[in-house]
Order: sequence, then C-alpha cells, then structure tokens
Amino acid sequence: MQSDTKAEIMNRIVKNHYPVDRLPADLRSGLPEHGWVHIETEPEREAALQKKLSPLVARGKNVHGDTGAVLSDIRALREDRHK
Repeated sequence: MQSDTKAEIMNRIVKNHYPVDRLPADLRSGLPEHGWVHIETEPEREAALQKKLSPLVARGKNVHGDTGAVLSDIRALREDRHK
C-alpha cells in the first residue's frame, strides 16, 4: 500500500528477513519455529485520529480581529505561497 503523505511513509516500518523466534508469541503462532518473515507495520489511520477538529472550531481566541483582518491575512499568506 502506498502512502499519500510524508508522515505516513515515515511511520511505516519494514523488516526483511526477520527471525521468527524474535517475534512476540502471539505473532509466532502458526509459523515455523525457526525461519524468517517479512514484516510491514504502519499506524492505523483511524486510531491516530483521536479528536475531531469540529468541536474545537470557534473555541479559540480570534487573534486577527474582525473578518476583514482575517481575510486580509489569508490573502497575504496565499500571495507569499505563490511567489
């Protein structure tokens, strides 16, 4: 499975030729006593999302002032990004 973001790729662990006898007991069950395995692990996307942002919206202090100031700051950030 290919990851879409750099963070997901960085959280992926791949071990080639990992010794079976070094695996935890629950993962060794059903495998030969001695041998090698290929292991790939990555965090589950749903498990990582513990809080949704929607309940947090509008709880913070408005540091920009009025709506016009907010829109002005957003436009300035967009202009900087496209330079």
